[in-house]
Amino acid sequence: MAICWPGCDNGSKLMATAVALSASPTTILGALRGQIVDAHIGYPQVLHVEVRDEVGGLWRLATQDAEFSPPVPDDLRGKTLEEATIDPITVELRCRLSDGNQLVVVPAADEGDDDLPDWELITPDGIVLEFGPGLRWQVASAEARVSSP
Repeated sequence: MAICWPGCDNGSKLMATAVALSASPTTILGALRGQIVDAHIGYPQVLHVEVRDEVGGLWRLATQDAEFSPPVPDDLRGKTLEEATIDPITVELRCRLSDGNQLVVVPAADEGDDDLPDWELITPDGIVLEFGPGLRWQVASAEARVSSP
């Protein structure tokens, strides 16, 4: 599906892939493919990963209340993310990489309704997928979202 960036006319700046606000985590993760152009640790022990898709769009993944592997983000840079899925039993985010390894995000144990999401993914067209705590997820616009409690 092609959409036009806000403010463009029908003939310019078409984007090859769009993610709708009504999409499921599976649909959004199904579109996440591309080269990992940056991966680093933020404070406090938060993993930030940026993936450039085939049309130049930038996807941003950040852990919040989760463990991740590999623990050294330098090992991710330059690899291609080929598939992203949520394990139906463990609810781990599993990203298969071009070298046969995986980036795995393991949700923290539920402690309460006010826990942070385990991770969030921002698509190139400004849609945010927040996952966790537990089996909760939310899809929202990056401009107008309110984090789920």
